[in-house]
Amino acid sequence: MSRSIKIKKTASTFVGAALLMTLGGCASLSPDMAFSDVAGMVEQRTGAQISWDSGSEEDLEARELVSRLLKKPLTLRSATQIALLNNSGLQSTYTRLGIAQAELVQAGLLKNPAFDISVMNPLQSALPVNLVYGVVFQFIDALYIPLRRRVAASKLDEARIFVTAAVVDHAARTQTAFVDYLAARQMVGLFRQVEKSARASLEAAKALRKAGNTTALDFETTQSLLTSAKLELAAAEAMRLEAREKVNKLLGLTGAQTRWRTASRLPPVPGIRGPSGNIERQAVEKSLDLEAARLRLVTLAHQYGVTTASAIIPDLEIGFEAERDGPEKEWSRGPTIGIVPPLFDQGRARRKVAEMKIREAQDNYRDIAVRVRSSARLVQARLKMTHGQSHYYRKAVLPQAAKILAATQVNYNGMQTGVFRLLAAKRGQIRAGQRYIEALQAEWVARIQYQQLMAGRMPSGGSVMSAGSSDSAPEQTGGH
Repeated sequence: MSRSIKIKKTASTFVGAALLMTLGGCASLSPDMAFSDVAGMVEQRTGAQISWDSGSEEDLEARELVSRLLKKPLTLRSATQIALLNNSGLQSTYTRLGIAQAELVQAGLLKNPAFDISVMNPLQSALPVNLVYGVVFQFIDALYIPLRRRVAASKLDEARIFVTAAVVDHAARTQTAFVDYLAARQMVGLFRQVEKSARASLEAAKALRKAGNTTALDFETTQSLLTSAKLELAAAEAMRLEAREKVNKLLGLTGAQTRWRTASRLPPVPGIRGPSGNIERQAVEKSLDLEAARLRLVTLAHQYGVTTASAIIPDLEIGFEAERDGPEKEWSRGPTIGIVPPLFDQGRARRKVAEMKIREAQDNYRDIAVRVRSSARLVQARLKMTHGQSHYYRKAVLPQAAKILAATQVNYNGMQTGVFRLLAAKRGQIRAGQRYIEALQAEWVARIQYQQLMAGRMPSGGSVMSAGSSDSAPEQTGGH
């Protein structure tokens, strides 16, 4: 029986196999190193630690730390630390590092070889059966591996910055929510005192009314103060509950964990009136948004290299073929070459798309630089303004309102003024107390925004980092 054997290989098959083993084996799928880099940047920028929960011994230590912190009255610092260790949504962000690391490994692999077996003349038993065996490697694909790895490595750098920025933003949101809760709790305390005072005034008015020493209008006016105080207290309680739940969500707390304790009022902001030095230059130097935009440009540049190379270099297969018609015949052998010339698609459109993406990224980089500088100036102005307001309320407005109420109370007791003036003085003190809490809250928020800016992120929704990574580099296909 005559048998024809056809063997087709790309040049340097064994070299390609060696490359496959080398490139596939030297890269690790574990994103531990990338996460360690992120953890270092986060600690440097926020002073807090992060942990990627995978059930390891370190993760158990992180959960124990959360439990210990929850047993003590929460502070701004401890609440932030709990949020960065315990929030599940933040944990899911870390998977971006694993995806980028796996893509880096994938970028270093050769395409799998294609094996084929052909059976010729199987239905004509009188004729010899010719079996054709073939194996094809897209050896030209190995030329693109360094380019693809540069793209994937740049994407991994982008993922590091993206995750770091997400952690910084979460820390700032947590701190802002915690300050809002303390302000709401302090407001509840204020209106409880108002209700208590209004109730005492009403009891005194009842006694005066019974003795005939006050009019019905004065009595009803005093009673209306208690009614207003009750409504304002109920509204403040609702705001406090809502603010607490927001903190619970950001900290990732459920069940018994939500019974944490904290201070009953906002403390004064520790003494920073404004940044020292050129805040615009500092914000630009530390900006994660700008770094992400720069890395986006790097990634697009590498992708442009892949696109250009694939347009210039045609798909090429180099092989070897051996064949003989029968057992007694000699082998016929010789090289084979397969090429896909760029007759219709010369890659111009692909190169143009890549060029436009690079131009878009350049414009975006310049726009972010302008926005970072603008955010820096705005944060600096807010720090100065809010500090001045809270200081003025604390040192001037509150003492003045207390003095006016005390003097009015003396005149009222001496029947030198009416109940309306007394109630107006009390309302003035209440408004002063409310405005002071709001001013102190605004000063804390301005400080948090300044810290967020110095950690690399534009506050108040000004950050423009894309949630997605760069587009994948175009894959190369063989011509067989």
